[in-house]
Amino acid sequence: MTIRRWLLVAVGVALALVVVAARLLVDARSALRAGQSAEGRGDRLEAIRHYQDAARLYLPASPYVRSALDRLEAVAAAAAQAGDGPSVRAALEAERAAILATRSLYIPHRSRLPDVEQRLARLLAAAEDRSVAPGVSFESRVAWHLERLTRRPGPGLAYVLAAMAGLVLWVGSAIGFCSQGLDEKLRLRQPYAIIAGVTFIVGMALFLVGLRFA
Repeated sequence: MTIRRWLLVAVGVALALVVVAARLLVDARSALRAGQSAEGRGDRLEAIRHYQDAARLYLPASPYVRSALDRLEAVAAAAAQAGDGPSVRAALEAERAAILATRSLYIPHRSRLPDVEQRLARLLAAAEDRSVAPGVSFESRVAWHLERLTRRPGPGLAYVLAAMAGLVLWVGSAIGFCSQGLDEKLRLRQPYAIIAGVTFIVGMALFLVGLRFA
């Protein structure tokens, strides 16, 4: 491929990323405003649902994600003050779920998790039927719930790397086929086309296996 074609590809990819980022910001802002509207009407559960949606539409440095998480904290505090236990739990669970839903190689806003999970553990322990495991102290019940809340099951690194290698191979083979596997009259250049085809199959297989077992 000529330099001009590579530049066109780069511009196309950049424009696609800009469109995706803009869509994330617009949707997050809409969900945040819907949550504020529901909160203004006194509908805590609907507000929590919209704030969770906004917080899950993560984009680095997005102000709407942080605002949505702050609103979930505020709803939980207001519900606790009003004695609305179910809404407190719903708000904390939504905050935790939204944060974990955005994790990749790192967890954005992970500094919020310890406090949220500690409060959730206490709520869950308090809601337990005391006839289950009688004699177990409240703090032991809290510790049991907290241990499970803090688990972070994740994908296997080897399979993730296999999937990433497969993605690079099959995308690269498609580019290679278009640039080297065809001549100016769109006729196959057999050696290059065969190499690209084999690479595509191997890459796709690695990608699918990695996704399946990661």
